[in-house]
Order: sequence, then C-alpha cells, then structure tokens
Amino acid sequence: MLEKKRSYKGFHVALFVPEVIEPGKPSGRVQISTRNKDMDMGIRFTPDWPHPPATLQEAEDWLFAYAAGIIDCELAGGFGIDLRNE
Repeated sequence: MLEKKRSYKGFHVALFVPEVIEPGKPSGRVQISTRNKDMDMGIRFTPDWPHPPATLQEAEDWLFAYAAGIIDCELAGGFGIDLRNE
C-alpha cells in the first residue's frame, strides 16, 4: 500500500492507498492523529470497491473524503470517537 499524508482541520490524516484495487476485495485504511500525535485514533474500513476507482489518485481522494467526513461528524458531536483538537 502507498502511504499519503494530508491534514484536515488541524488533524494529521495518513491514507494507506492500495496499489491494486480488485472488485469485491476489501482494501484501504485511514489513520487520524492530532497535531502533537499524543493521541492516535485509528479508523479502519474495508470498502469492497464494487466499482473500483480508475486511478490511484481517485482512490486517495475517496479515502481522504471519508476521513474528512469522520472528522467533521466527530467535531460536530456525532460518533463519540473522542477526537480532540487541542
């Protein structure tokens, strides 16, 4: 898997993008941590990619959008994952 790092609203987002995406095969992972990295919140998911992305960039963009949605929902008080941006 290729690792890409981005940031969103003060959080570090590491995306683990599969080099090969096969329909029906789970793959991909997101790791979210705070600025000082003293608290890590690992979020793993296994999309089965029923319609695989055409490119690795498309897969990376999809994974980042997922991570951004998790952060937005949690900051709004959504999931109770206890992400804190301190």
